[in-house]
Amino acid sequence: MQLNPQVMAFDSFQQHCTRCKKGKPCGKMHVYVMELKPEVYKNQKFRDVNPNYKKGMPCVYVGKTSHHPKCRQSQHNNCKVGNWNGKKWTCYCGKKTEKINECKLSTRTSSKVGKYMTGYLLNTLYKKTNPQIDSESNQAAEGKLAIELRNQGFAVWAGHLNQSSS
Repeated sequence: MQLNPQVMAFDSFQQHCTRCKKGKPCGKMHVYVMELKPEVYKNQKFRDVNPNYKKGMPCVYVGKTSHHPKCRQSQHNNCKVGNWNGKKWTCYCGKKTEKINECKLSTRTSSKVGKYMTGYLLNTLYKKTNPQIDSESNQAAEGKLAIELRNQGFAVWAGHLNQSSS
């Protein structure tokens, strides 16, 4: 189902970041966690990077963004791999001049696990981590969070951490 970004309302910035507020996002970088369908664990590459997965724990995607996590969620939900041309996503944080934006190659969902994404953000897993002040700390936070979740038994795909595992 294609979401219509023009009718989606969002004002709960603080659910995803300790510094973002309604009407005044912090403008910093963020990490986020999205739920994956359990079927992703059938993928050998996914199993290879999650040798300590505890059966029954959630499978998740950990990512990083220069936007608010809700903006990146809109990109993942609307800019699907192989089906993003002509689709649009919503910028909730104001980093884009326009609120409604065309999907591009750089805004599409992960090619490795995109078909397994449920579209749900799991803010309780990442809120305490946000925000980060620059690209370097954002990438470090993404990797650290992925490792922490794996240590708790989650099965994790971390976009930039696992890129070389293609």
